[in-house]
Amino acid sequence: MKRNWSIVVIHENSAGREQATRACDHLVKRFWPEKEIEVNWWSCDNLSQPGAATAALARAVKADVMMFAFRSENELPRVAQEWIEVWLAKRGEREGVLVDLASRGEESIESGTHRHLYLRQAAHRGGMDYLTREPQSISWAIPDSQEAVTARAQQITTVLNEILRTQPPPTAPQVTIARATL
Repeated sequence: MKRNWSIVVIHENSAGREQATRACDHLVKRFWPEKEIEVNWWSCDNLSQPGAATAALARAVKADVMMFAFRSENELPRVAQEWIEVWLAKRGEREGVLVDLASRGEESIESGTHRHLYLRQAAHRGGMDYLTREPQSISWAIPDSQEAVTARAQQITTVLNEILRTQPPPTAPQVTIARATL
């Protein structure tokens, strides 16, 4: 039985929506056999409209993934920051991912720095992972049954496989130095 997986996208403009669409398409193609994926789209302009902001908040509180798609050179608009603060207060601490999809064009090192820091701190305050691209895995949730725990314990992941195949470095022989007394 597939588990539902909810993604909420907050985008700045049509370019941000296109970028988020590519990321969500990738997630759907990759994880559709395992998860039933639901994506909800909200423009930043929606967050300034009380009815739309409330609807977005209701979806975001339950979301497994929050995706923000803003131009890399822009900071978050005030309305988005205020909405995020309300969302974090209502969400509580549970596992999930916050994805900051900044455009990958030419940019200065300082561009968008405050946005990145703010979203990263928001993710940590919400007990979420912070990513700058779509998640490569969706296995962060705690298993909900004894069977799921047993199946996961028997699974050999790529990380475990690499650990098992890596030979430990040779240990240096212990050398004892005797001190002569004069």
